[in-house]
Amino acid sequence: MDDIKFYNFNKIDWSIDEIENLDFRFVPTYQINPSFDHYHHERYKHVLGNDAYFLPNVMPSFVDEIMKLEPFKRYKVITPGFHRLQPGMILPLHKDPYNKFKKIYNLDSSESITRIIIFMQDYIPGHYIQIENEVITNYTKGCFVQWKGETLHAAFNLGTENRYTLQLTCYE
Repeated sequence: MDDIKFYNFNKIDWSIDEIENLDFRFVPTYQINPSFDHYHHERYKHVLGNDAYFLPNVMPSFVDEIMKLEPFKRYKVITPGFHRLQPGMILPLHKDPYNKFKKIYNLDSSESITRIIIFMQDYIPGHYIQIENEVITNYTKGCFVQWKGETLHAAFNLGTENRYTLQLTCYE
């Protein structure tokens, strides 16, 4: 787990209202996304997935400010996108293949890709992220976690409020 980092900084402020008002679209996952092929039980049909807001949609202005911060300056390419995980929704343990990203940027391997998840709100009971064997809770708005390549990870909303994150997919 050496590639996983947990930072906390709050140099940029944003309003959760601005994020809540984005035009999120549900990303169908059950028996569609190969990353989740082994989650075939009928029970997953209505809970596996999340809502997303990605480019080419216009990003809120604070996203550009975030991408200019010191921890992200080393990346040649950064693509942002927001995720909303509604109560009861899960993204169980999986590895991202980054197929579209690799195709667009002509990459042969996922190992050169870094995934960064920035928490848009303070931890709310029931909101969890798991990276390999580590479950992360008690984060604060502005914290982020990152990993490289096809690291095993998951996200769960077992709470009563929406969970919002900003996802950055990057490579040097």
